[in-house]
Amino acid sequence: MKSSVFWALVRKDLYLMRGIMIAMILIGLVSFMATGFGNVGLAIGGIVFLTVNIAGGIFMAMAMMIGERKEMARNFALSLPISGYAYDRAKLAAGYLAYAIPWVVITGFVLWGFLRPGSGADRGMVVYALVLQGYALAMYGVLLAVLFTNTSEGAGAAIIIGGNILFSLFMVQLNQPAIVQPFKTGHIVWTAFAQRAIAGELAALLLSLAIALIVSARRRDHI
Repeated sequence: MKSSVFWALVRKDLYLMRGIMIAMILIGLVSFMATGFGNVGLAIGGIVFLTVNIAGGIFMAMAMMIGERKEMARNFALSLPISGYAYDRAKLAAGYLAYAIPWVVITGFVLWGFLRPGSGADRGMVVYALVLQGYALAMYGVLLAVLFTNTSEGAGAAIIIGGNILFSLFMVQLNQPAIVQPFKTGHIVWTAFAQRAIAGELAALLLSLAIALIVSARRRDHI
């Protein structure tokens, strides 16, 4: 019974987030395709692509964590035959899946765009795309963990502002000629910068998840 309730809660959250998920996929795919239409298309499409990855995750995390508290849906869910810890794990599972699904679709499409035969694209940009998408995924994981472990909306706002500032600084560093030039070739090159970036993003994602699970395990009041 508890297992069925667990997955029912996960499916419920995914269903509620379906609008944001579909919008992220559609806008993400269209904006990436737009980057192939000259400098104007590259500028507009690139900005929209980055926005949908970052802003989509912010809206999703805020809706899943803060929106639920405002609507008091958590109190009803905890009346079901499931423990508070299991409910927390269901919420985290849904949170990560809701973002991971559009993220995988968009990232997969981008990689295919660079790797498909006859595309004329620089295959080395695969690494650039993975570093960029890795940051978006890590930022979402950190934001979700902060909103999960802290009921203060101020904490969420602080992590959003801080994450966006760091993202701007990260983009400046990523687009330095010496760093981006190895990616603009027909060969996939895992530079030292790319390796460090991917490792840092993965560490941030896993650490935020671990902290959320530890806090949930120690939580006495799940209301």
